[in-house]
Amino acid sequence: MGSSHPTFLKIMAEPRITFAYWNVQGIGEPLIRLLKYLGLNFELKEYKHAQREEWEADKAALNFPFPNLPYLKVGDKVVCESEAIAYFLAFHAKREDLFGSTNEERIQATVIRGVLSDVTMDTAIFFLNPANHSEQAKYFEEKFSPRFAKLDAYAAGKKHIVGDNINLVDFPFHHILTLIRKVDPAFLEKFPNLVKILDNFENVPQIKAYLETDEAKNKGILPPYLSLIHI
Repeated sequence: MGSSHPTFLKIMAEPRITFAYWNVQGIGEPLIRLLKYLGLNFELKEYKHAQREEWEADKAALNFPFPNLPYLKVGDKVVCESEAIAYFLAFHAKREDLFGSTNEERIQATVIRGVLSDVTMDTAIFFLNPANHSEQAKYFEEKFSPRFAKLDAYAAGKKHIVGDNINLVDFPFHHILTLIRKVDPAFLEKFPNLVKILDNFENVPQIKAYLETDEAKNKGILPPYLSLIHI
């Protein structure tokens, strides 16, 4: 009996990967882009906001102490929470370099993650409060301009937000920049170093290929109850 084909054996040995989130981009999109970047084959399970019953049923069956969306299943292993999923995927793909190539890069990535958390909070507040939409320019100038100016200065001369190599923090960072650019393209143009970081990320072959798909182009960014302005 002849030996089995090595590619077939490799496929058989790889655990099935399922990534689950709502049927919008939201906080799940950076992780989908990470999965695509890593070249991991995965099944995408999307829950509809208007039909939460399916998620509630699956939530009880996840067998995880803190069930939440998004979640990742690799074989029998379940991981929830966005940052934990990103860490798990980097380890799973043996890409520890995504944490940073040096200790200094790892520290800087943690700093950027903290700044990004503040920007994400301000972004969420903007969309959650309709009163902000009528004064968008004022809100962006007061909330985003000071931080973006510092980020732009920090990004000067860098290919990606931490350095020459892609870091895990690049994925949520890119998503926030994309969201801001969709709301107000002219605002982001005031920060040329951030635009360069954005363009560099989008020209990474795996990312570029994904962004050109209908899946990436057609998926809504926010759930219906947050889509109070056209983006």
